[in-house]
Amino acid sequence: MSYTESKQCKLLATNCCICGRPLVDAISVSVGMGPDCRDDYNAGISTEIQTKCNQLTCLAAIAAQKGDIESIYKYATEIETLGLTILADKIRHRFVNAKKNVKITITEAYGNLYVTTPYKRSDGFVKAWRAIEGRIYRDKINIVPVEAKPQVWALLKEFFPKVYGKGPKGLFRIPD
Repeated sequence: MSYTESKQCKLLATNCCICGRPLVDAISVSVGMGPDCRDDYNAGISTEIQTKCNQLTCLAAIAAQKGDIESIYKYATEIETLGLTILADKIRHRFVNAKKNVKITITEAYGNLYVTTPYKRSDGFVKAWRAIEGRIYRDKINIVPVEAKPQVWALLKEFFPKVYGKGPKGLFRIPD
């Protein structure tokens, strides 16, 4: 087993926002970009712009871990305004298919969450939905009280890791 497959790496490391490889040193994790990519995309920019870009790249990496695709695009746009178009494009490119791959939708209205997911043929999936207090199933949509949001999120993490969705705050990706 390589170090990138170790439990420690999976727990502690994020991935480079450019190439996707795991980040394994503190500096890389703090800026969201590995040393090779930092060297490739540091073409004569000032320290001030580099610092700001590193902060934005780090925020984009954190947003990616949370599955917050909309924030990633916002940070990429800010990086682009600093003059780092190639870096911004690389960050956006990693999520170019997010909108096409949405399989989960969540809307909020009247104090309820309206959740559609792909159907899973397992007793555990159905039991998990039925265990949410106040849940109603109507027209292939699970309707749950907003207060059950943590339970819904736990269910989604268990049955749909790495799946894209669209919710009230925009696109997201379920963490694994």
